[in-house]
Amino acid sequence: KVDAQNQVVHLLLVGAEDGTLGGMNFNGYGNGTMTVIVPFGWKVEVEFRNKGFGALPHSLAVINEVTPLPIEGGVPAFPRALTRALIPGLAAGETDSFEFVADKEGRFLWFCGVTGHGVTGMWDYLVVSKEAKVPSVQVKAKK
Repeated sequence: KVDAQNQVVHLLLVGAEDGTLGGMNFNGYGNGTMTVIVPFGWKVEVEFRNKGFGALPHSLAVINEVTPLPIEGGVPAFPRALTRALIPGLAAGETDSFEFVADKEGRFLWFCGVTGHGVTGMWDYLVVSKEAKVPSVQVKAKK
């Protein structure tokens, strides 16, 4: 949902939405196949829901794009841009939310901090752009 007048975007990110990547996905995407673009300076409200395909715990953090990816956890790129229980994760069916101001330009990662999940593909991109006028989502075709 976009509130352009107040420069707020509300995102619903669903962990383990389906069996893509063995359940290691956000909204059915992983390994960088989904990119959320947010204009610089906008407030980002994130609702995270672990749909629980495969009954695994999952979490979400916005981290800097780093190589190699962390095995677990991850340092938030923006203050408080992470769900509770980052490493143990939220159980299937649980939800959490957080918000932050996209006040740093660049490319970041939506990242599952549960041990081994992010490195096996449970990550996608967040781009904060001074050129973007409204938020958008780009996806690559699933294979």
